Amino acid sequence: MRMRLAEVRIDAVDVGIAADAVVQALPQRDALAAPPRRAGALAGVVDHGGVLVPVVDLARWVGTGERQDGPHTRILILRDGGRMLGLRVSAVGGLVDVASDAVTRLHHDDDADEVFHSVARSPETGRVLNVLDVGRLAALACAWHGGAATVTESSPQPAAHDRRTYAVLDAGTVRLGVPAGALAAVIPMPSRAAIGDGAWCTWRGRHLAIVPPAAVDPGLADVDAGLLAVLEHDGLALGVPVRATLHLADFVPAATVYDDDGAEVRLVDVAALFARRPEAGLSRSAHAAAPASNGAGKANDAAYVVFDADGLAATPLDALERVLPLVDMPGTTMRWGDAAIPVVDLRRPGHVPAEEGQVLIVRAGERRAACVVARVHVMIPAGGGHLYRLGTGAFITTGDGREQASYRIVDLTTYC
Repeated sequence: MRMRLAEVRIDAVDVGIAADAVVQALPQRDALAAPPRRAGALAGVVDHGGVLVPVVDLARWVGTGERQDGPHTRILILRDGGRMLGLRVSAVGGLVDVASDAVTRLHHDDDADEVFHSVARSPETGRVLNVLDVGRLAALACAWHGGAATVTESSPQPAAHDRRTYAVLDAGTVRLGVPAGALAAVIPMPSRAAIGDGAWCTWRGRHLAIVPPAAVDPGLADVDAGLLAVLEHDGLALGVPVRATLHLADFVPAATVYDDDGAEVRLVDVAALFARRPEAGLSRSAHAAAPASNGAGKANDAAYVVFDADGLAATPLDALERVLPLVDMPGTTMRWGDAAIPVVDLRRPGHVPAEEGQVLIVRAGERRAACVVARVHVMIPAGGGHLYRLGTGAFITTGDGREQASYRIVDLTTYC
């Protein structure tokens, strides 16, 4: 028989913990202050699935060497039967399988005040792991969340109702866990056009905003992602660049958990992501999302981009092929593909040529033009505003009351 251990470090001590006893790993910053006590190793409490779990710091009980707190410090949520408690660890390694007969018991006095009595050598790293007795740890700490120390076969596992199924995706620098119900599709990366800090493409006849990796998780960096994960929430959709789909796994929702192979997985809060990225509205169907008419005109059946040039103006999104940062102001023409296209500076007169700006590549059939603007301001999804005319001008208005805004509509394709 083999025993699977989670390999961790507590300061200078290498520790092995039965993988079945490890529920989750949380960032240390989530730990809260604990009730003051005169003695013991209780270092704080941590929120786990809506309940407060006590956290033990072994360094308060035994010598673990020089304290090593840093970005890899975690709180492991451990389970012993019906009891749960947390343990501060300096770093989490992977999962290792060791033969049961390779676990050597060194101390045979069965002292209830000791939490280490056996060791095992990691076949992965060669380190000698001190095997933690989680049951003794809970009993010695006299601090846990939950009930009795044992559960029957008919008893549900603690917090089992909190477990959810996630699709685990390889996003390059970290793995992402996306609620399985929110993952609409994973497709080859389509042709896309950049805008702002992200991009957009067409998916199932809808405009789909593609968010930059850092918008999903600050730990993500731009990688060569050949796939696009499409997430859906409340009828809207967003695209997230990924490298591969891995598997489905069940986790208790938290900021960070660990896969069966010990890899860190960042769980995506889909509702929060969509709330932070209003461009998700680009995917809204105009027929489903058009607000009732309030006399301002008909709802827009296409998305618009609002830009700041000599004042704010709007142009149809479909007319834009690409949005580029302005690095050096081009002359009257610039190279785009194999052709020289005209350049039009739409910024207000008297601007400083080197000031920050953006270049809108506009298309009309086979013709292209480069329109220089100060910045892209906002995007208005289909059904997100109302169109009206005033004299010879066309306008689009959004919002109500004090939040209402109107923008003049310009046809940039006239510069092509």
